Amino acid sequence: MSIFTSERVSAHLTRIITPCGVCMYLAEGTQRAALLDTGFGFGDLKGYVDALTEKPYVVLLSHGHMDHAGGAVQFDEVYLNERDWALEKWHSTRERRIFDVHHGPGGMPAGVTDDDFLPSRTKPYLPLEEGDVFDLGGVTVCPVAVPGHTAGSLVFLLPEDRIAIFGDACGEHTLLLFRESAPIAEYRKGLLHMQEQADRFDIVLRNHGSFCSPKQILADNIELCGDILNGTDAAIDSDFMGMKGRLGRPHEHPGKVGNILYDPNKLR
Repeated sequence: MSIFTSERVSAHLTRIITPCGVCMYLAEGTQRAALLDTGFGFGDLKGYVDALTEKPYVVLLSHGHMDHAGGAVQFDEVYLNERDWALEKWHSTRERRIFDVHHGPGGMPAGVTDDDFLPSRTKPYLPLEEGDVFDLGGVTVCPVAVPGHTAGSLVFLLPEDRIAIFGDACGEHTLLLFRESAPIAEYRKGLLHMQEQADRFDIVLRNHGSFCSPKQILADNIELCGDILNGTDAAIDSDFMGMKGRLGRPHEHPGKVGNILYDPNKLR
């Protein structure tokens, strides 16, 4: 039995879910397909994808963190923004992935053992940048640069389906407290840049939690960035897996969707 499950999201998009509550997406056109992210790197993701589509497919990574790039070793040609190449090398090692899953919020999933984790990828990545367009036949995947969560974070836009896959670039609990995270001011510029694409999508998808958010989340996080830079946010002391930071809004924030956990020493 596979550890992965899947569900249809749109005419061209399938969500693939892992036991850790992380998902990937498979976009499929008439000519080829694109696997968007590869999860933590345990289990036979390639075998699962090969069973979903008979078309040739390309692999595109939204950023270099282990829960998105961890399974890249199974695929020959994988695209990743160059700004995250060095990050992936130290963040996605097999040892670190095992440790982080064991010590993560849910611990090691039932039915998964250390032996299920794939080796670290050693083959080089191919560069992935905004402006690249992957025409799959009837649907395209267009990366948009939104540095913040990591320097090389990308949003995948599927304009034919009116979908933007935000990944971890903008979420209900956006994490900007890592050493590889961009300052709030740079993140705000990236969100404003993404807002320029707002007439090309209606649906916002993510890779964690509920896997989807109202489109309002983009405007909410732009507003919150401004509040953080002005010193008018809630600035609640908080942490994530032992890392200390500040939460821009209370956990309960009626009328608003987005939130940001950030390093107060990395504002500009």
